[in-house]
Amino acid sequence: MTFIDDEPAFVAPVFGIIGSHLFNEPPSLGKMAAGGEWERAEIFQPGRFISEEEVKKYLGSKEEIACEAFFGDAFFGARKRGTSEELLRFVLDFNGALASSVSGRDFFRRVAERPGIPVGSGFLFAEVGAVDAWKSVGPFRIEDPCAALEHFEELSSRLECSAAACEREHPKAIEFAFGGGCEHWIALPVSEGSVIVTSMLEDTLRKWCESSERERLPVNSQNKKA
Repeated sequence: MTFIDDEPAFVAPVFGIIGSHLFNEPPSLGKMAAGGEWERAEIFQPGRFISEEEVKKYLGSKEEIACEAFFGDAFFGARKRGTSEELLRFVLDFNGALASSVSGRDFFRRVAERPGIPVGSGFLFAEVGAVDAWKSVGPFRIEDPCAALEHFEELSSRLECSAAACEREHPKAIEFAFGGGCEHWIALPVSEGSVIVTSMLEDTLRKWCESSERERLPVNSQNKKA
């Protein structure tokens, strides 16, 4: 069960991220790209349904495609590998959710139904990277967000020397990556302009970890008064 299926499951770690006020608004932009080349992404305008012909033209003979939905500086993305028909349906369903949604919460519900992305299921790792240049610049990997929060000064020191932190052309974000049967990610901004703000990163890690801790508590313990 995911947070989308049942209200009590909102205490899952992912809710600490999608609970951000940035996801209160409808999507502001959408993109699709192959091979992680977001610098050459095709743009979805908000509220516009892309045609089947447009998607087929972009896909060509590709065997993989990824789509992203932006909510200001926050974003959600998912990747699909498969046949041409499977990729076509994935893009059309993702774009349909993006074009129809009235808020981030509404969008997450829609993509959970079609194309069937289990949002927040199967956490893998977190990364700090350059938006629209994630692959080319190179991300900074955080295997365990809560362990990183406990040793945040050490994390900050290592991050400071990374390619992602030194790059000065793109804004930076932290992505939480998931498997769960469909590769997907949820990201929040951690920079002002292109410069990483460590307090923004620390705050996002704390939200994730606080939700993780609530998920581990027995139901009765969550309801007890202090």
